[in-house]
Amino acid sequence: MFLSPIKVKRLGSLRSAIIIAFAGSWSYPLASGENLQLKLVSQDTLLQRLREGMVRNRDRKQAIAQLFEAAGCEVRMQPVDGSSANVICDSPGQTSNTIVVGGHLDFIDAGHGIVDDWSGASMLASLYETLKSQSTRHSFEFVAFAGEEKGLLGSNRYIKELKKTDHILPQAFVNLECLGMDAPKVWATRADPNLLRRLIEISNAMHISLQGISVDKVGDDDSHPFLTKKVPVITIHSLTQENLPVLHSSKDKLDAINPSHYYDAYRLAAFYLKYLDVQLASDVHTADR
Repeated sequence: MFLSPIKVKRLGSLRSAIIIAFAGSWSYPLASGENLQLKLVSQDTLLQRLREGMVRNRDRKQAIAQLFEAAGCEVRMQPVDGSSANVICDSPGQTSNTIVVGGHLDFIDAGHGIVDDWSGASMLASLYETLKSQSTRHSFEFVAFAGEEKGLLGSNRYIKELKKTDHILPQAFVNLECLGMDAPKVWATRADPNLLRRLIEISNAMHISLQGISVDKVGDDDSHPFLTKKVPVITIHSLTQENLPVLHSSKDKLDAINPSHYYDAYRLAAFYLKYLDVQLASDVHTADR
């Protein structure tokens, strides 16, 4: 994250639904009677992928490509500058309407960049693996962005390429940034209201603690180029006033991650993406009536 007080907002509470766990799978019954069911990767798998980030900046591109390929995705590279590239994993759906999910590859050399932001980038492979067997209404693109710390280079390039090729802009962009130091948080002041409402619904249904902690005066992230093109955005993170000094320091390493909080962030993100797939399609259908 591009790097001053953090604003904290308590989010509403909904307890009308429950999550049922069985045999490594999780099922979420919607009020409409439809079930969201996902088979999640194990915490051990998630943490092993986190450990794969203990490489140099220049080797991150190959490391994330290998994670995607191990999860069953054929990756494509989108050049950003002379040596770096966005690493993209496509998961086709029933339509070309797209939800983009991102995290960034690069890090500040003062630490190992595990929190900022291998925690987000490496989770993309697990989210792809979770959703790939699902029949989704939307297509998903999982993008590990290059050059975030140098001025959001990768996300800016991604948006410019969409414009150049006349692609329809994404229906939503979900950014995963600095996860696992604490329970999941959301950048509430930047989040699209509809995306935020859906995240609150899922987090409360799953009994996963969620706070609105906004970082407007702290830094910037890869949601910014999407926001400027009026794409609905939301950033999920784990930053607090207490753990903020970990970023861009020698403390940014594996032991800064709490495994339980990190797995909760993955579970929340996985079900949130599936929930968005259902709800955004429903919103479009309702608007067309």
